[in-house]
Amino acid sequence: MLLSLGGGKAPSPAAAVPAATTADTVVGVWRGTWAAQDAEDRVPVEAILTAPSKEGQMLALLATGAGRARRTTRITGRLELDGVRFALPGGGSLRLAAASASRLIGVVKGVSKPASVPGDGTLELTRVRR
Repeated sequence: MLLSLGGGKAPSPAAAVPAATTADTVVGVWRGTWAAQDAEDRVPVEAILTAPSKEGQMLALLATGAGRARRTTRITGRLELDGVRFALPGGGSLRLAAASASRLIGVVKGVSKPASVPGDGTLELTRVRR
């Protein structure tokens, strides 16, 4: 009965994101997948997030894909109360927030094609190290 009321769809990973994110919860090395809306397969992704500057600006190195299809992009963002918001090359944004001490959830919006990133969708990342 609950499935019929909810439409049978699983909740969005973004729905599990708590309200407050601190630098300690997002800084480090992360690994996971990127599920683009227009792709059937998830793309492997790795991210290295630096500690924020005094002004709250953060840098990240984002590597997507594997083998010859692997692309690395340097992005800048800003630490906010609800996560970190990064501007993506060619347009669009990535919002990362801590779902727990060892898990980040990301939402990508506004990516234009062709781009160095897989496209609009969601990221699920697990902490590899601090």
